[in-house]
Amino acid sequence: MDNKVVYTFQYKNPTSANVYLWLATPPDTKHQQVINEKKTPPCQKNEDTIGNKISFYEIKPNETIKASYKIQLLNNTEDTLPELTQEEKNYYLRSTPMVCVNEKVRDIASHVTKGVENPKEQAKLLFFYIVKNYKYKFPPKARGVTHFLKSKKGDCGEFSFLFAALCRAIGIPCRIMVGAFTGGQHRAHVWNEIYLEQEGWIPVDTSMAATVKRQLWRYFFSPFQTLFWKTYFGKTEHQRIVFSIDTEHQPVPAYPNAIVQNKQPYSPFDIAGEPFIWGKDLVQNKIPYFQPMYLYYEDQKPLKDRTENFLGLWNVQETGKQKLTLLVRSISGYIALLFAIFYFSTNWDLLSILFPFPAFLFCLSFVIRKERVLFFSFATVFFGIIMLLVSMGAISTIL
Repeated sequence: MDNKVVYTFQYKNPTSANVYLWLATPPDTKHQQVINEKKTPPCQKNEDTIGNKISFYEIKPNETIKASYKIQLLNNTEDTLPELTQEEKNYYLRSTPMVCVNEKVRDIASHVTKGVENPKEQAKLLFFYIVKNYKYKFPPKARGVTHFLKSKKGDCGEFSFLFAALCRAIGIPCRIMVGAFTGGQHRAHVWNEIYLEQEGWIPVDTSMAATVKRQLWRYFFSPFQTLFWKTYFGKTEHQRIVFSIDTEHQPVPAYPNAIVQNKQPYSPFDIAGEPFIWGKDLVQNKIPYFQPMYLYYEDQKPLKDRTENFLGLWNVQETGKQKLTLLVRSISGYIALLFAIFYFSTNWDLLSILFPFPAFLFCLSFVIRKERVLFFSFATVFFGIIMLLVSMGAISTIL
């Protein structure tokens, strides 16, 4: 079934000077299609060679821009396989500061895929290699393949950068998908797609595979499905959207040619081996990535360390039955929690009798949404039996 989600974005200039902002419009892919768009009219629009649509804004102090998109998530395959031009192949095989295809990367890719000629099997071996040898950690201490190879710890971005570099090292076109999970605010995520001539673009998510395999507890009560870890090669849970494709983008119009004389008041972050100030710098004259925006702020005072100051406020919400079941989960979960807290505080027996009812609805919502089905099926049956026994006891008492 094809699902629809609503993605909303807003950015309020928190400074006393102008902010220049580049905002990505979600692209149409085989997995998503924008069916409605409303946004503050931009100063300028641009579309790059790989399909990223970028709106440019000049935002005055205390001014707010807004955007809203209705997106259809497509759960189908392409009727006609896309054919990459030589220019596109070169683009998705390139080496960049963040996705660095250096000698070490080439050696690893060659060693891991030794004796295997099929590109899909080669990519699968690289997928297994990363899942086995690298661990998820957020926030990362730095960004870029070079640092990740040393630390072997990083977030979804680092996993995707390394997988792209390894694939590119052996001639497999690979792109980085920058987006978010559905079901809430600021659920940022990054993964990959590889191009195979017989299948077109297929998804690969090494970071989800690694965390599901080792740290499933991270997603136990989350509002999206988790798959068996090996399944993340070639498939996703169909609960995510893409903001933009790949990294290191040419800013249009040109980024202000400003040099920060004193970096002391700022908090530089290591990107591709260099100290980087978000909102003041570029990576070798390129915007590092759009998730879903990048900015330049004229104010010389550092921005307060809040997500909305650097990435804006954005939310991706499901619609229809998915939204309803999530609402039921939220309400029933809070009610069950309140019953439990008040019971342990007051020892009021009535609360222990009422507790199974919201607990049953809470667990049932996971089963309906196909999230951690095995565990929550047992929990649903358990609370269902208790609820039935409680109801029968109440009826017998009345009679």
